Amino acid sequence: MTTLRADECAGQNRAHGIKRRPAWRSEALFAEFSAVETQDPRLKRKAAVIFETDTASEYDARHLSARLAEEFGDWPAAIAAYLAIWDKDEDNHYRGLRHLLHAVTGEPETSIHARMEERHPNFADIAPFIDDPFQFLVALAYDECVTVQAYATDYPLYDALGPGAGRWVRLTNRDEALHYANAVRLVRCLYRDRIDEVPAMLERLVAHDQQRGPYRATFLLDHDHPLLYFSPDRLRRSAKRVERALCR
Repeated sequence: MTTLRADECAGQNRAHGIKRRPAWRSEALFAEFSAVETQDPRLKRKAAVIFETDTASEYDARHLSARLAEEFGDWPAAIAAYLAIWDKDEDNHYRGLRHLLHAVTGEPETSIHARMEERHPNFADIAPFIDDPFQFLVALAYDECVTVQAYATDYPLYDALGPGAGRWVRLTNRDEALHYANAVRLVRCLYRDRIDEVPAMLERLVAHDQQRGPYRATFLLDHDHPLLYFSPDRLRRSAKRVERALCR
C-alpha cells in the first residue's frame, strides 16, 4: 500500500471526512493514574486472562498492517491515510494493555513484549475478506463494531481494578468506535457502486466467526472465543448495525 507523508495523510483524511479525536498516550495516562489499585487476587486473575488475550490481539495489528503494506500497493491513498491513524491508535492500545497485564501479573513489560514478538500470523483463513480494498473495509468495520461491544462488556471489570483502568478502557473504546465510523465513511465515499454487495459479505463474515476456527494472529476477526463477547446474537446484531450504516 502507498506510504504517505504526514501532510498527505492529513489531506486525504480531510477530503474523505475521516475524523480523529485529540491524541492520547497510554503511558501518560498511567503516569497520572495508577493502572490497578485493587488487591483482590481473584479479580486480578480474571483480568489477567482477559488482558493476555487482548494484548495479543492489539499487538497483532502490526501483522495486518505489514500484510497490507506488502501485498496491496494499488489500493486508494485514502485507505493508507486512514490506516496511518489506525495503526498508531492500535499500538497505543497494545502498550496500554501490556502495562495493565504487567500490573495484574507482575510480569515485566519487556517479558510480555518478547512473548508477543514470537507470534506469527497466518492469513490463509481470512484472505477472502482482504483480497480487495472494499472487502477489507467492510470486514474492518464489522470487526471494529464487534470490538466496541466487547470492550463495553468489560467496563465493570476495568472500573473494579481502579480509576486508571476505567479511564483507559473508555478512551480506547472511543478510538475503536471512531475506527468503525471512519471505515463506514470510506466505504460510502469510495465504493458506493458496490454497496449492494454489503449484506451478503456480512453474512459471510458472521458465518466465518460462527465456525469458531482458530485465531491466527491476524488482528482481524479475532472472535474464536468466548461466547460472552462473541455470541451468535451479538455477531448478527453487529453485522446488522454495519449493514444499516452502509446501506442507508
